[in-house]
Amino acid sequence: MSDSPRFQNPPIVEFVLGVQFSPLTKLTTGHFGLLWKVLGDDWTIPEDAPAIEDQFERFERPKWSHRPSVQLRMEKTMPVGRFVLKNTREDRLVQVQQTRFHLNWRKTGELKPGYSTLITEFETTLKKFQDFTSSTGLGDLEFNQWEITYVDSYPQKDYWETPADWSKILPGLFGTLSAADGLILEHRAAQWSFEIQPKRGRLHIAAHPGRWGDDEGVSLLVNTTARGPIGKSGNASLREGLDLGHEVAVQSFLKTASPEATQRWEGKA
Repeated sequence: MSDSPRFQNPPIVEFVLGVQFSPLTKLTTGHFGLLWKVLGDDWTIPEDAPAIEDQFERFERPKWSHRPSVQLRMEKTMPVGRFVLKNTREDRLVQVQQTRFHLNWRKTGELKPGYSTLITEFETTLKKFQDFTSSTGLGDLEFNQWEITYVDSYPQKDYWETPADWSKILPGLFGTLSAADGLILEHRAAQWSFEIQPKRGRLHIAAHPGRWGDDEGVSLLVNTTARGPIGKSGNASLREGLDLGHEVAVQSFLKTASPEATQRWEGKA
């Protein structure tokens, strides 16, 4: 497993390591305050957020053949939301809900730490959460999916003028468009899904114009998420899955970018 390539000015603005597990049915909002104490004094900014829907990568039929559907849930009680806790520097987030644990890095001016640093932080913080759920009677975590996400931002004016220019940045994703005379492309968005062979997970890429964080200008935002099962037909452990996701996401990132883009990021050996 290789670490992330080191660039002086990479486009990445957020990086997320996460795990999904069987529901902690006894977890309530009251536990979040207790968990806050366990995590330590560096975590100072709490927030509430809606729960993230569970995701499962299955391979019974191709991803493209899945039809959108409306799902109704009959809950006896109001479901517990997601607890978000930021550190003092606001460059790390811990996110906890009944079925998920995530650790985020967010760009605040500092260069993103290497993968080996962040995976160590993730494992250390997750271990605190595991000990907490065990000691408080919530139960042991039964992992079922690993997940890793990169968010890259390509600001307009800095990288492109119109969406037609996106092929100059990421030719591996966007082909050159030919339009009739008098037409100027105003908007484009796309999604791609790739199987991580042999059925070890999927790599999902979504690209669309938008704003990241407090940025005032519009950017091309590219979300790259690798996700897959743990145990049975998937990877044997959470760490093996995250290492695999890191590897395929980084290689996809490098293959889709143009030489001009990588030169702009000032690559170092």
